[in-house]
Amino acid sequence: MNLEEELCAVLRQEAEVRTTPTPDIEAMVEGGETRLRRRNTMRMGLAAAAVLLVGGGTYGATQLDNALPDTGVVNQPSETPEAAPPQPWADNDQAPAEAGTYRTDVGNTEAGVAIEADFTIDGEGWRASNYPVANTGQPFAGLGVYQPESVGGGCRMAAGYKDAATAPQQLVQQLIHLPRSQVVQQPAPTEAFGRSAVHLQLRIDAGCAADDPAYLVADGPAGDRGISYFDESPQGDEGMVIIDFWVVDVDGTSVVVDRFHLEDAPDDLVAQSTRAVESITFRIEE
Repeated sequence: MNLEEELCAVLRQEAEVRTTPTPDIEAMVEGGETRLRRRNTMRMGLAAAAVLLVGGGTYGATQLDNALPDTGVVNQPSETPEAAPPQPWADNDQAPAEAGTYRTDVGNTEAGVAIEADFTIDGEGWRASNYPVANTGQPFAGLGVYQPESVGGGCRMAAGYKDAATAPQQLVQQLIHLPRSQVVQQPAPTEAFGRSAVHLQLRIDAGCAADDPAYLVADGPAGDRGISYFDESPQGDEGMVIIDFWVVDVDGTSVVVDRFHLEDAPDDLVAQSTRAVESITFRIEE
């Protein structure tokens, strides 16, 4: 036997000796069952977590719904109640006037449409004359808003009146030449009350004679526009009144706003009347 034959014989013998081991089926089954139980446990845990998550969300939504009031209306915006109109200003023969917002008649447009004005007074001491005045007697301050029918009464009562101009510049010139007055601030264009206006300031000797005590600057829908509320007929500088005029263009109609005060009136009283003037808004009746 040669070497090649001997080698083949040895290899055949070795192959016959070796046998493939029998697989452990039982162990394989146990291992598979163990892995299956592990997977099932994991799946159950995930399912429980999902249930908790969904349940928690539902509970939260339920609690939120329970916390909201049941109005019986869904997605309906609430309507804003219409504000009541201000109370009308009335001449109560200088009876006390309470702080608050008032509405007054001013005049009419060229087309005959009514013009009204709203204003607010605060603090104490207001009196319900035909126009608002605070602290009648010395000191005093007040305001007016009107469409003048005549201008320039002065101490001469109605005898000194002239028909009021309707054009703004002409009306301003009439106010400049009021009797017993001097110009403190020249007429100047401005914006006031949300409209175009012309402003001027006068210093007027409103201390008329005892038998003719009222100094009148104009006449309007509410009657004579007086600016003298003295305890007694004053003499000299004691009767000096500072008055501001605004000739306002209200939709093509010339309207006058004024603010007046005794020259030596305290600052807080002047500020009180100033706030009332600054609150004025115009309204065109529709």
